[in-house]
Amino acid sequence: MGPTYLTILAALLILADNLRHVFQDTGVWPAAPPADAWYPSSSQYRTGCATEAFACLSTIGWIFTVVLTYLGFCTFFFATMWNANLVGKLSNIATQWRELRAADKNAAPGAPPKAAEHKAAERERDEGDLGDEQA
Repeated sequence: MGPTYLTILAALLILADNLRHVFQDTGVWPAAPPADAWYPSSSQYRTGCATEAFACLSTIGWIFTVVLTYLGFCTFFFATMWNANLVGKLSNIATQWRELRAADKNAAPGAPPKAAEHKAAERERDEGDLGDEQA
């Protein structure tokens, strides 16, 4: 359930800036709030800045456009790797690699390496699979 919750959280973080835009466009969170408002402007850029660049982002722009969006992407990446069990799979690959290398070191001189035997057996299995599919 952990990866699912993280994916939901990531989606909300990524969509936060789009939601800010919707709130600004509908007047729920105005770009120019009244002088006595307790909340900040929803404007992504500072007033008086001539270009729409990172240098002109307001505090709200930095929080929503940069921090929340990229935090959402990082969370999504982490949730996807957790769901795919990437660490466990890489650990299995490392263990198999060490076993193959150890078998090659322990083999008699002149004997074919175990890794080569393993690769040949894999090739035969794969060719057999193709043969069955073609029949």
